[in-house]
Amino acid sequence: MEESGYDVVIVGGGTAGAVVASRLSEDPDVRVCLIEGGPSDVGDDRILRLRNWINLLETEFDYAYRTVPQPRGNDHIVHSRGKMLGGCSSHNTMISLLPPPADFADWVAAGATGWSYADMLPFWGRLATRMQPVVERNQPSTSSRPRAARSMSR
Repeated sequence: MEESGYDVVIVGGGTAGAVVASRLSEDPDVRVCLIEGGPSDVGDDRILRLRNWINLLETEFDYAYRTVPQPRGNDHIVHSRGKMLGGCSSHNTMISLLPPPADFADWVAAGATGWSYADMLPFWGRLATRMQPVVERNQPSTSSRPRAARSMSR
């Protein structure tokens, strides 16, 4: 009888989990299982329509982690995190930032062979795309944004 299973199980189908799963699955001999707590974003315009990102906050598509009380303020801040396949890459309009070379150097020094800045730059190039600014008619209207977001934008 053939045994079925996985060589690697990745818990969290957000940006990092999906990238790691993709990279590992490039080896046809490695069986990878990617588990995500939220739904897929494939074909879901509520998630994929970039101008709708603000309406995803504090919904079933957001883990909406809350900070713990702080001795000098900044209490009860909602730290929005995408709860869907793709995570914050889907939830936060696919914004991503390339870490500085020093961060990669720290990873390599800690034993992450193959994760240097030079090693990762080609993968970053595959991820990066040039996007056109969103035309005004497709930008979220002030009235559709949560009250807290409206007050911060003034």
